[in-house]
Amino acid sequence: MKLSPRAYEILWDAHAWAGVLASLVLFVTFFLGAFALFAEELAPWQEPYFRAPVAVSEARAVELAQRFAQQEAASRPAWFGISLPTAEEPWLRLWRVASDGAIHPLWVDPVSGRQLGERSDLGEFLNAMHFLEPIPGGAHVTGVASAVMVLLVGTGLLLQLGRMARELVRFRPTASKRVFWSDAHKVIGVVAAPFLLVFALTGGILWLDDWFEPALTRAATKGDPHAKERVADWPLAPAASGRPAGAPDLARALEVARQRFPASTHAWFFFDHLGDENGSVHLPGEQEGTLHAFTHVRVSRAGELIWAREAGGGTAYTRVMDPLYGLHFATWARFPAKVLYALLAFLCAFGILAGNLLWLERRRAKAPNRFDAMLARLTSGVCAGLALAVACLFVANQLLPGGLPDRPRWEHGVFLASWAAGVVGAFLGVAPAVHARRLLLVSSGLLFAVPLLDSALTLRLPFGSGSHHVLATEVGLVSLALLLAGGAVAIRRLQRVSVPSSSPEAPDVPEPLPG
Repeated sequence: MKLSPRAYEILWDAHAWAGVLASLVLFVTFFLGAFALFAEELAPWQEPYFRAPVAVSEARAVELAQRFAQQEAASRPAWFGISLPTAEEPWLRLWRVASDGAIHPLWVDPVSGRQLGERSDLGEFLNAMHFLEPIPGGAHVTGVASAVMVLLVGTGLLLQLGRMARELVRFRPTASKRVFWSDAHKVIGVVAAPFLLVFALTGGILWLDDWFEPALTRAATKGDPHAKERVADWPLAPAASGRPAGAPDLARALEVARQRFPASTHAWFFFDHLGDENGSVHLPGEQEGTLHAFTHVRVSRAGELIWAREAGGGTAYTRVMDPLYGLHFATWARFPAKVLYALLAFLCAFGILAGNLLWLERRRAKAPNRFDAMLARLTSGVCAGLALAVACLFVANQLLPGGLPDRPRWEHGVFLASWAAGVVGAFLGVAPAVHARRLLLVSSGLLFAVPLLDSALTLRLPFGSGSHHVLATEVGLVSLALLLAGGAVAIRRLQRVSVPSSSPEAPDVPEPLPG
């Protein structure tokens, strides 16, 4: 089965233009998606001075949490949270809402109970940057890009009708750069199509659900204030009574949650109307190895069960949306599967980059214009600059003082400033390929240095921390450094390729760009 020439031309133009316009956002989401998968596992790495087994018993941790809840109850906050020590984060955290509405965590030494201020949030920040959330409007940009990704996968596979099997195994690295990027883009697009489609669909649906929620609520609930609660199986907490009271009994609340969901792990207490007589505490639970990963319990201040939500929820809406969440955030996946996901994410990022470079090679053979020149420099600065930003973030995580006030903001600033420098540098006259190669080499060098910095600061041998989380991070950073160095070498070699784009090996028809 083959498309008609006219249908092929229309699909190819739609695929090419949609891909080019969304390519940089998609590259960022897939490249950082590899880090977002390990947001929790990065916690022991980002706090080198807190790496240790959990130092207190659960009973002692709950007792300490109770003390902080009692202290906070005096101010009667609308919302407050506490997380208990875990294997990944062997400290307590307090979650407070600032005057600007943002939630700020404070670290607490579980042995002494001393508050340590805000510490590094490297893993959580990279997870947020995967969705471009720290950038105003960024979450909506990535949502639109997810929808475009579905279009790219669909049109790409249609363009391959009748020749998918042949071109799947055709790769000509010694041909012209146009043929090289065409082959790389097609092979990666076809091989990774299921992976791309799953994340594009789940990401797009989750974004649409969030984006259209206010309008849908107004249009479909017919004034019923509880309609949304019933559909989402998420009733609101009891309203405040206005009468002061103490904090809920956390040991009792934890007992209630475990009796209701004994297979779940409970490490969080989220308080609504703490210090009020109608105050309650929400205890989310997590189950490993399932798409329906989360259970929820709400307990009253008097220790009575107010509400419980099974994994997957109890409505048609939750039974659809919860698995989509589980698929996108890989809640079902254990560490080996996450590693495979991360490798596929890097592969997809390279496939997206290959599509851009194929576009530029085709346009260079014709009549490149200002758009193409800008695209070349943006591709160099955004993509290679992102690698530099990640490397600088890990270096900043090592070198910034542990007790620095607003330390997370300093780390975020280093990341964004490094990325901006990479983008601006692409417009300062040097050829885009040369700029990208330099950024990749610098990024590779910094990533190689990070495990050495960590071992020097913690007075240990590299790769000898004794923590499997830290070891996995070190191996991952070195592997990424090798990958970036290999990319720099590949750019150098491709610059030396002198086969013209009019080579007999180069196809005369538009090359499809599958996803």
